[in-house]
Amino acid sequence: MKILVLGASGLVGKALLAELSSTFDVYGTYYQTKLGMKDDHQLQWNITDSKRILDWIAEINPHIIISCLRGEFDIQLEVHNQIIQKIKSTKTKLLFCSTTNVFDGDITKHHAEDDTPIATSDYGQFKIQCEKLIQSELGQQGVIMRLPMVWGKNSPRLNEIKDKIANQLEVEAYENIYLNHASDQRIAKQIRSIIENDLSGIFHLATTDIDSQYSFISKLVQSFNTDVNIKAIKVDNVEQYNFGLIINRTDLPKHFTYDNNQLISEIV
Repeated sequence: MKILVLGASGLVGKALLAELSSTFDVYGTYYQTKLGMKDDHQLQWNITDSKRILDWIAEINPHIIISCLRGEFDIQLEVHNQIIQKIKSTKTKLLFCSTTNVFDGDITKHHAEDDTPIATSDYGQFKIQCEKLIQSELGQQGVIMRLPMVWGKNSPRLNEIKDKIANQLEVEAYENIYLNHASDQRIAKQIRSIIENDLSGIFHLATTDIDSQYSFISKLVQSFNTDVNIKAIKVDNVEQYNFGLIINRTDLPKHFTYDNNQLISEIV
């Protein structure tokens, strides 16, 4: 099986290459940082050049395309549309990395897979447009994977906290934002299961527990055995900012589920 990862030099993209390359014939795109794979399996690509990626898709004929792309929203939307039109008459499946932000227009509750997205942020609205495009044009050929805040052993957000600890600087965290998290490696394993079991639809790939950001960051910092102070801050004019992804689907095996404590133990 041939798998093409768009945006393979990012946090999730790198984890996907590491997870899938031993089993599948994996290809990847990057913008600046070259990938650790054979030259004929990687493509330096600027998303403004849609013809180049369409030609490469025609050349390698992937069974699966996984999109972890970043860039200007309108350009991303157009290139996704062109890719979808390219593959809709084939058997190629598109797995799309979406976000919790598709629900940032309703913070009164946490949201499940079948809730109707509503967003106020430009980012959330853009991701909703992509989701609707995939659902309307690809149907069962499309998979939407909503991700919360993603962590990894070398993720920028973890490195930022490590730097603050090393310099004995205060770490801030919101005590009234309630959310869950995800690890890059766990996401990659879950995506492998989605591919191997030929699953479709919408998935929330996140930890099973939803807690305040302050609680999570406190546990994370404490795991480094440090006495660095964690300052509790609040989102103004909101008693509780609900930003969690509820997981109702049961077709991913139970051993793929994990909680915040497991995530912390794996990245520290």
